[in-house]
Amino acid sequence: MDPYGAGGDECLSLFAAAYATGRLIFPPAARVLEVGCAEADWMTPMLALRPDLQMTGVDWRACARPGAVTLRQDILAALFLPASFDVAIGISSVEHLGLGHYDQDPLDPEGDRRCMVRVARWLKPGGWAYADVPFEVGGFRVVGTSHRVYDAETLHTRLTPPGLRLEQVWYGTSGQEGLRDAPHPDRLHLMHYAACYWVKPTRSPEGSA
Repeated sequence: MDPYGAGGDECLSLFAAAYATGRLIFPPAARVLEVGCAEADWMTPMLALRPDLQMTGVDWRACARPGAVTLRQDILAALFLPASFDVAIGISSVEHLGLGHYDQDPLDPEGDRRCMVRVARWLKPGGWAYADVPFEVGGFRVVGTSHRVYDAETLHTRLTPPGLRLEQVWYGTSGQEGLRDAPHPDRLHLMHYAACYWVKPTRSPEGSA
């Protein structure tokens, strides 16, 4: 049985749990970017709770979300100014980029890495990013044209570019709602998803913005 078969639905439940438990806090009137908005619709219920949020979604596929701006284009070709967003979110999306998973998705084996570099550029200092991705112990792998599966090392080396700090990782198990902050090492192999929370520091270690 494929533990990642739940896809967007499972990842959406992880995001909902992170928000409901106060792990994710949106600033007032925050400008929010969603990477891949055609599936796992969280924007509609979020805007019902927080109509002050200014949401923009980008996806290759057509995506209509009432109250949000949606752009049909490649996230790797999107043209946003630096420091345009307070928050960036990718729910079951980053792991697919560049593998040909979507009909018009250009092939790029570094698509996930390049996406996160762009997210780091687009976030305002002090902003945060969230993405949930397939996870397993034992090494990074690519599953055909479908998705990538990350391990603890590649959450840093592939998904945490200069300019972002991986502040927290929560874990989830397919078919089980909720998040685990730090599973015992003996149980980490049972976790199927990693929910990552990055912060863009307000200043670099050298003190420059």
